[in-house]
Amino acid sequence: MQQDILPPGDSSSGRGKALEKSGVDQPDSDAVMETSRNRFRLPVGIALGLVFSLLLVVICGIIISYMASADRRIAGRLLDEQALAVLKGNEATLKQFFQKQEQFLRSIAVHASASGEQFGDADLAPYLRLLPDGAMLELGQTGLSETPGDEKPIVAWAPFRYKEGFSTAVLVAELGLGDTRSLFAFYPQPVFAGIADQMSWEGRQKVFLLESRDKAIVVEGVPENDFASRPQSPLPDLADLKNTPLHLIWKDQQQAHNMGGEVDGRVFPGERGMFTAIFSKVDEGPAEGWIVGTLYQADQFGAALDQTRIVLYAAIVALFVGALLSFMVGRMLGRPLRRLAHSAAELRQLNFEAAERLPRSRLAELDDVNQAFNGSVGALNAFARYVPRQLVSRLIEEGMTSARNIELREMTIVFADLAGFTGLASHLSAEETASYLNGYFETVSDAIAESQGTIDKFLGDGVMAFWGAPSDQPDHAAMAIKAVKSLAERINQSPDIDLRVRIGVHTGKVVVGDIGTSSRMNYTVIGDAVNVAARLQEYGKLVDPDAKAIALASAQTMAHLPEGASTTSLGPVQLRGRDDPLSVFRIA
Repeated sequence: MQQDILPPGDSSSGRGKALEKSGVDQPDSDAVMETSRNRFRLPVGIALGLVFSLLLVVICGIIISYMASADRRIAGRLLDEQALAVLKGNEATLKQFFQKQEQFLRSIAVHASASGEQFGDADLAPYLRLLPDGAMLELGQTGLSETPGDEKPIVAWAPFRYKEGFSTAVLVAELGLGDTRSLFAFYPQPVFAGIADQMSWEGRQKVFLLESRDKAIVVEGVPENDFASRPQSPLPDLADLKNTPLHLIWKDQQQAHNMGGEVDGRVFPGERGMFTAIFSKVDEGPAEGWIVGTLYQADQFGAALDQTRIVLYAAIVALFVGALLSFMVGRMLGRPLRRLAHSAAELRQLNFEAAERLPRSRLAELDDVNQAFNGSVGALNAFARYVPRQLVSRLIEEGMTSARNIELREMTIVFADLAGFTGLASHLSAEETASYLNGYFETVSDAIAESQGTIDKFLGDGVMAFWGAPSDQPDHAAMAIKAVKSLAERINQSPDIDLRVRIGVHTGKVVVGDIGTSSRMNYTVIGDAVNVAARLQEYGKLVDPDAKAIALASAQTMAHLPEGASTTSLGPVQLRGRDDPLSVFRIA
């Protein structure tokens, strides 16, 4: 094995030139890596999912908002039109009643005038059957001015009043008969309850008639007893009708408010939820000033709006389901990239066996990337057989991958040589020789790797290793001694009687870093300490030529070990090629 790694003597001049060439200010790689680690990064799958989801939410949200607004406007307009139609229909029913009664009363007056005789109570009997149930006719002294004969008789309507013989208030119609008498028609409250029944077109609404805001004529669903008439108050107060939530219509309370839109109405809370009352004020005819209205449960009145709300909720649910699916699709698209990143991370650690081979993809670009990556893994795996993988991995971890990374350090160097291998190899075939060496190198490499050492190179049947670089190892000497003792123990326990190993260990200043050219670079150590370690290994054959394993260390190495370490001093030794003797210790 070639032992002269570097000529002995002061190599500071050459080292100074090398360091001068590499003396460019380098950035603090630790700070750069720390900054890179602390920077927030969003996984591509999540990024794609968020982009797809946000785009879907924004675009569909605008469309849904516009459609919901349009639907509510249309539904609100339809609701107003429906309410107006209901109220106008109810007013028409009431107006038709009064017109029919006025026509009926005039026909009686015309008949009385045409008979030419005194019109008496007995003459009214046939007409009673034509009145609404509960209504009455009566003759009395007129309180009206006489109507000229060529004019249409006028029917005068008086407000509701108390009248004996009727349990409820009556509405009175008076028609002059052309003499001193008048025809009176009395329409009690149940007559108008029957009219309210005609106004009901849906079971979910309750019709009501009010003489004013405070006096109730009819409220559907309220029993007749609640409308009992009294002289001082012919019609009941609306606030006293506790059997209907309508008694709270005008009460100032929380959540109560007037409706907007084209319809007069009010929304108010009752004992069984919210209610909506729509109403209109009669502005002409016998019922002038009356309030005609309909009472609904609020949710029933706004059923059309509720339908639009249901559609809106369904659209929102569909939107979020679509956003979730988009997010999942984005994650699926990002999964191959995440797998690629994981395999690339293993590749960065030179862990080629753990680097997952990427599958084929139906996306052309991803398939090209996956196949190119798989080819790169195969090529690097083959290439890694010819470079020190542990060394490269440590250089990457330390951020020392830039060219011309050279420095002066105190390190511990180890040389191990297979004694007598030349004679042994002469009796072996080429395949047997390679197999023998490979087994030996595996044993040496395992011992060095376990103590975090770095194999510099294989020199024929020898191995050169070092501790103290590229990562900082303050206890490099102790780690080297540990590896040497472990190796010696394995050699001594080996059943191969021909296997004999000599080891030399020395600690000193060396130049370490990238040595070579731009086309071929080695991370290695050079200096006198390397030669000393080689000479110590060589000197081992003089100390104990028959030992299966002999390891010699210099005093410089032993000075770094803790007190009490088990060693055997060989005293000062004159090594080949050196002027001064060196204190040597046998450690195995």
